Amino acid sequence: MANPPKIRRIRTDELFIVRDLAMLIWPRLYRNVVSPVQMDAIISALFDLDTLEADMDERGHVYWVAEINSIPVGFLSAAAENGHVSVHKIYVLEDHRGTGVGKALMQAALGHFPDTRTLSLIVPKDHDHGIGFSLKSGFTFDHEEPTRVGGYDLTNYVMRKSLDTAGVS
Repeated sequence: MANPPKIRRIRTDELFIVRDLAMLIWPRLYRNVVSPVQMDAIISALFDLDTLEADMDERGHVYWVAEINSIPVGFLSAAAENGHVSVHKIYVLEDHRGTGVGKALMQAALGHFPDTRTLSLIVPKDHDHGIGFSLKSGFTFDHEEPTRVGGYDLTNYVMRKSLDTAGVS
């Protein structure tokens, strides 16, 4: 990678960065997974600033942003409990996928939660790219999890990985 990303935690007053990136990433990434009618409702439900703030304040999520040349190119949110880290959101702009940005974001989360023994990642059932990323990163299918977002019923896969001292590969 020519220019490695700078990874940093996001403060509550910077959550607009997450929302703005999601507005760029989500429509292209999920165009084959959800209909255009569903897209707006789901993006609004997942990335509304009040929702993101509640993720941090009430659900214990920590958000990181990846920047290259001071420009945000991806983000990750995760929460930990009893040695298990759940990655709730990990998104990278299309031009920066496959360059190590996602891996750097994962490493930041694991560095923040040093007692992590297991890691899970939530991937929409019909999202082939996300499933491929998960499998390539050493995750395995754990279970399906029905969810309701923006008034629509969706199914996610929960992918799981046990960690050794090497962390994320």
